Amino acid sequence: MTEDYIPTLTHATERDIDLLLVEELYASSEFAAWLAARVGITRPVERTTVKHSKRRTRSRREIDIFVELHHPGGVTSALLIENKLDANEQPDQAESYREELAMHADGYAAMAMIITCPQAYAAEHGVFTSKFDAMVTYEAIADWFIKKAGESVRTVPELTLRYAFRAEVLDQAIFKHRRGYLAIPNEVVGDFNARYVAVLEGLFPDIRPGKSMLKPANPDDSTSMIFDQDASLAQLPADIRPRRFAHELGRGLDWRANYVAVTFGGWGSALPAIKERLERDAAELGAQFSAKPPNKTRPNPGLVMALPTAPIDNQGDFDAQRDQIMAGMKKAAELREWLLRNQRVLRQWKALVDQNGGAP
Repeated sequence: MTEDYIPTLTHATERDIDLLLVEELYASSEFAAWLAARVGITRPVERTTVKHSKRRTRSRREIDIFVELHHPGGVTSALLIENKLDANEQPDQAESYREELAMHADGYAAMAMIITCPQAYAAEHGVFTSKFDAMVTYEAIADWFIKKAGESVRTVPELTLRYAFRAEVLDQAIFKHRRGYLAIPNEVVGDFNARYVAVLEGLFPDIRPGKSMLKPANPDDSTSMIFDQDASLAQLPADIRPRRFAHELGRGLDWRANYVAVTFGGWGSALPAIKERLERDAAELGAQFSAKPPNKTRPNPGLVMALPTAPIDNQGDFDAQRDQIMAGMKKAAELREWLLRNQRVLRQWKALVDQNGGAP
């Protein structure tokens, strides 16, 4: 086993995600409070009691995860969580969860039922998922882990690896489900994209829209404005040109990914050794750098260089968000101009990546 080997799953099953959620709910009051807030339970959480597939409804059907939230002053709330990766709804499954809520309503200050699943599952099973009080996607949970990994990188490096691994497990589950997923076009998203492109071409014509931005309708779960990096960054030689240039919109939620970013292909494995240098060189921009851990299927992950932006909802009112949208475009232009102006710095970064086991 090599020193930098990071164990990961080739794919994740539904039970893997069950146990990941159970562990995090048991160990992290912060995660439990974050999940509870998705259904409007906002009291501080001091500790939790978690049961997996044990508490049953009157119909004898199991609840995937039952969580008691212990608040200050002896107050308790409860969450009933159904986890779905790819299995179809069982007859009256959501209704049986609702029955369980009714049976125990007098025993808790608040109760709610949540379904966790990939975005793609929600798109295919919208009627079923809408029967729960909230739908929390694997993508949102992975984002929470990634955020925590970033917060702990300087204080508890071990936690950074643990959180990154958990996000990776969720990514594996998402990928497993999406292999057979047929995206459903959403004209609302397509109309938003068309208006975004029109404003972009008027304000920053050097940033060229990518093919996905020009489609008349995009998948419902599409939240990225992916620019044509080869046209937008044509002045950069191919060996230092990012493979992706995008504005991530985050569906209007401040806890999701909201930034403009470029991704340098294959540079990510060198990040731990060179991160301080990258941050110092890009200090004027306030850029943030991240990368997924290497694994057997992706030994040379990309290196993401990002500038934070305001949340934008591409299924919301374009005009009401115009200022945030234009500010995001301006950030993209600033990032582009910095890259073109600092080709010598990019060359130095590539040399450091090569020295520290990055892309061949």
